[in-house]
Amino acid sequence: MGDFNIDVKIDKNILAMKDEMFKNLQDAVKTATLTVKEEVKENIMLGYEKSDLEWKPISDNYGKQLERKGLMPHNGLYSPQQDKKKLQDSISVKFRSGGLTGIITTDRPYAIYVEKGTKKMPARPFFEPAVKKRPQIEKIIKNAIDKALKR
Repeated sequence: MGDFNIDVKIDKNILAMKDEMFKNLQDAVKTATLTVKEEVKENIMLGYEKSDLEWKPISDNYGKQLERKGLMPHNGLYSPQQDKKKLQDSISVKFRSGGLTGIITTDRPYAIYVEKGTKKMPARPFFEPAVKKRPQIEKIIKNAIDKALKR
């Protein structure tokens, strides 16, 4: 009895489309992530500008108490108002999963207090409003997929 062979061949165009799709998705994730990052940075500035409260520096006496405890606030800055540029500059992005996952982070430990507020400080959300732009982000991703499929 003879051999029975089945050859499955994948058209080179399909392989090229897969590679193009992956590249388009990477580009779309990068564009979407960087768009949200810029929105986050803009929201930080707007949050400080919209605040109708006067942010006064802490007193020297309280500053010394905090220093003795090793709890100097905001990496040595005395008020959130003075720190807006440092917080804005701390927003960074990372990419994982071969560029298909974009992560926006900050290394400022007090960022959560700016975002959510405290008993003595009103919330000035900057991450959450940017994430609400999800339809815009989804559109960027969808366009990348559509572009690859049309070829």
